[in-house]
Parts: sequence; structure tokens; C-alpha cells
Amino acid sequence: EQMAALETQDLRALSTAQIRALSTEQLNALTTEQVGTLTTAQIASLSTAQVAGMDTADLQALDTAQFKVLSSAQVGAMTSEQLAAIETADLAVLTTAAIRGITSENIDSFTTDQIQAL
Repeated sequence: EQMAALETQDLRALSTAQIRALSTEQLNALTTEQVGTLTTAQIASLSTAQVAGMDTADLQALDTAQFKVLSSAQVGAMTSEQLAAIETADLAVLTTAAIRGITSENIDSFTTDQIQAL
């Protein structure tokens, strides 16, 4: 509840170390809108556990600039359900290194459009 009460400017003022120190529960307490306002540096600082704990609506709230900074480890931590929910435009901006994090099991959950976006 306290995390959801943060204003956008307060959330964006958190350092990457502070974002990384949030528990998965605290991160999940953020609204979808709040997650969408995180800076690219904050997104890049998320641990694999934090990324794995995000719900699909939060991932869908990220824009292409935020997807572009995801690491291979972060992408590799995503479940098939999470990856299947990602829009093709967002998949298209993943770096080659980030794409290497996608497992063969995850690829099975992709649509044809998602595969083409890679």
C-alpha cells in the first residue's frame, strides 16, 4: 500500500540501488502505471527475481525504451507467460544479448508475429 502511494516523481527519484533493494512484494505493490514510469536505469537495475515476479500487466506497461535496456539474465528470468504477453514492438527492440536469454521453452509460447519480431 505504501509503495502504491508514491507519486511518479518520488518513484523516479529512487536510485537504482534503492530500486534493486525493493523486495518482489514491494515491486508488485506498485501500480501498472507506476511501473511504466520507471526510468530505463531503474529497469536495467532490476534483479532477475524482481523481473520474474512482475505480472504480465506490468510488463505490458513498459515502453520500447525500457525493453531495450533489459539484459539477457532479466529476459531469461521471465516465464513463458510473461514473454507471451509482450507486444511485438517491444520484442523487436531487445538487444541480441537479451534475446539470448530466451529459452527454447519460452520460444514455444510465442506467436508467429512475436517470432518474426525477433
